[in-house]
Amino acid sequence: MKEDIKISDRKKELLFNAVESYIENASPITSEKVHKTLFNNLSSATLRNELNTLEQMGYLKQLHTSSGRVPTTKAYRFYVNQLLSNNNFDEQVINQIKDKFVVRSTFLSDVLTDIAKSINEITNFPTYIKIKGYKNLVVNGINVIPLITGQGLVLFQTSAGIINSTVNLNADVTEEICKDASKYLTTNLYGKTIEDIMLNIDYYNNLFKNQIKFYQELFVSVTNVIKKFAEEKTSRLIHNNATKLLDEPEYKDINRAKKFLSLIENEHEIKEIIENIDDNATNELVFTIGEENLNEKYSDYSIINANYNIGNGVVASVSVLGPERMDYAKIASALKYISDEIKNYNKE
Repeated sequence: MKEDIKISDRKKELLFNAVESYIENASPITSEKVHKTLFNNLSSATLRNELNTLEQMGYLKQLHTSSGRVPTTKAYRFYVNQLLSNNNFDEQVINQIKDKFVVRSTFLSDVLTDIAKSINEITNFPTYIKIKGYKNLVVNGINVIPLITGQGLVLFQTSAGIINSTVNLNADVTEEICKDASKYLTTNLYGKTIEDIMLNIDYYNNLFKNQIKFYQELFVSVTNVIKKFAEEKTSRLIHNNATKLLDEPEYKDINRAKKFLSLIENEHEIKEIIENIDDNATNELVFTIGEENLNEKYSDYSIINANYNIGNGVVASVSVLGPERMDYAKIASALKYISDEIKNYNKE
């Protein structure tokens, strides 16, 4: 835009620091405050002129005639773009999340939960995680372990982690039969994607039908595990620190607090907001800020979305939802650190 081309280095520095200050303390921006805390080498009159110009350019706005200014969506977008272009990630946050995030399990559902919980603990904002491209999961092995309850534990080993569930076993099914069946299923399904198995389910059903009956029964159980995973375990919302949200200045207003708390209790609505994001899985971080949301109803909120490749085109998409005045640097730093950890996890 024309205004972006005209913005001087001094205005950029002033705007970046003013937005950062507002994110930290939610106090309106005034020339006096900027002079005192950020630019004491410039006069209040000069700063007042610069702030007036930034307001005319659409980066700042006044909520009331006599009040100071606050950043607009355009200002937050400028701030975020500067962060990303300079790789300006917060080392303190990275050190914090190092202590919180460890891939403790090879179970895919646990990996997803670990990611979401770690980000939620650092940011205090609702964190939504979902699996995309799960049909590309490649089968590495299938194990069925009989339990004393009469059920069998199915471990479905994939390229992105283990999917686990329990199935009912007939009384005459022994541990040896389970071992043989596991070996037979693994031999026939190894290297196949979930999509391939589901598209050719009749072929595999007939293949196993010609063997021991239990093999076919077990195959049906395994495909049910896959279906259950696809329907129930591909997304989750974590917001363990919901009450901490009330510490944010925006939510001292009881009506705004109720609106946000009501939103985060509605996983379906959050899913709808996130699915409306213009998301490109090749971008590591995607920011949707305030008025950039397609639905005006959510123009008070921002969403930071990160895409993590966890194996063979399977992507874990993590979204953090918060007020427009969220700490973008802190959240982006946490998301970026986990992205790097997931990459290292995949190489192991």
